[in-house]
Amino acid sequence: MNLQNQLKLTRVALIIVWSISSCCFILTLMAGIFASCAALDGFVWLQALGIFTLFLGIGGALCYSSRRFRDFQNQIADQSKKIKQCKERYRTLVESAEDFIFTVNFSGCFRSLNSFTAAFFGGTPSQFVGRSLSDLFSQEVAEKQFKLIQSVFQFGKSMRDEFVICRGEYQIWLSANFMPRKNEKGHVISVLCIAKDITESKKLENQLVNTEKLASMGTLAAGVAHEINNPLAIILGFSDLLLEKCEKNSELYQDLKTIERHGLHCKAVVENLLRFARHGEGSYEYCDINESIRNIMDVVKHSLDMNDIDLRLSLARNLPEVKGDLRQMQQIVLNLVNNAAAAMENGGILWISSALDATNEKVVVIVRDNGHGIPTEYMDKIFDPFFTTKSEGEGTGLGLSVSHGIITKYEGTISCESNTANSDNNSKGTIFKIKFRIKD
Repeated sequence: MNLQNQLKLTRVALIIVWSISSCCFILTLMAGIFASCAALDGFVWLQALGIFTLFLGIGGALCYSSRRFRDFQNQIADQSKKIKQCKERYRTLVESAEDFIFTVNFSGCFRSLNSFTAAFFGGTPSQFVGRSLSDLFSQEVAEKQFKLIQSVFQFGKSMRDEFVICRGEYQIWLSANFMPRKNEKGHVISVLCIAKDITESKKLENQLVNTEKLASMGTLAAGVAHEINNPLAIILGFSDLLLEKCEKNSELYQDLKTIERHGLHCKAVVENLLRFARHGEGSYEYCDINESIRNIMDVVKHSLDMNDIDLRLSLARNLPEVKGDLRQMQQIVLNLVNNAAAAMENGGILWISSALDATNEKVVVIVRDNGHGIPTEYMDKIFDPFFTTKSEGEGTGLGLSVSHGIITKYEGTISCESNTANSDNNSKGTIFKIKFRIKD
């Protein structure tokens, strides 16, 4: 039985008791007036009985009302406790959610926000209540949000959008839903925003896009390979014919051998591209890493001199062979040298060294330059396919990605350290450290 029905029953009971008591009192009073004096004493007792009945009814009604009132108070207290528990439960849910949850008014000022949002911006909820969106978000993001809030107030419908906020060196993608909060008359009084962090989803999306690019490149490689192999075969064939007609100690013979060597290298690159497109594993081989470095230096030395880059080699002697194909090791070194040269547009110094590590279990190759360095925010992306900081048309973004893939395939590791002009460290430049597995 609800509270309203109980109140009705109490009201009816009181009316009945009051009616009976009043009737008894009126009857005894009338009997006392019209009765003769001889019977007056008996009616006095009857009147007293009526008065007693009246007060008894009043007392009973008061007791009953008091008891019912206490019951109502207890019920109200129980209902209030349940409502409070519900509020606390929902507050706990909002406070424990790792989402950005806040409400704003028409002017874009915060009316409330959860602890996660306040802690993200370095404060408590009370510190941000009454402040504008532009105090927490960038001007561009705040203006974008303010337009959505005005649309919600105007049309009374939810609005969705995505935006990026910067926190130090990191970018965070948020998917925000702006929902209207209405009063009993249906008027929008504030806007509730729930924004979720979708940074990881965006990364996966970008990876899927890169995967599609790689798949397209594999298809393209399969179609172009024959077009490249045909002229390469002609170049290598005529090189062989000319080599047979030249003296082995002549300068022309050495030039032709250089053409043949790099023609074979181009052929190997095409084969690697086809193997990559077919997801081939290739065969594990061992090679002399110093030989790979020297062969590449013979090719790029002239280019480095033209760009005022001083090459300094420090290659340890009698190094054990490392796990990896000779041409693929050359490809790794060439990619790192090209990147270093691109970072030293006005000249500089390029250091390349090789040595055994302290445990004699790995061969360590270090390629270091004193170029402009890599910004900190790009360090996590340098090995991603198609990522490049070069201008459009100057880089494909595949050099470091391919090198990382080759090194990993042969159970090696590659790491990078870099300092820019804005870094606290005065030694500007980039250091790539590669560790190769040695032959057992």
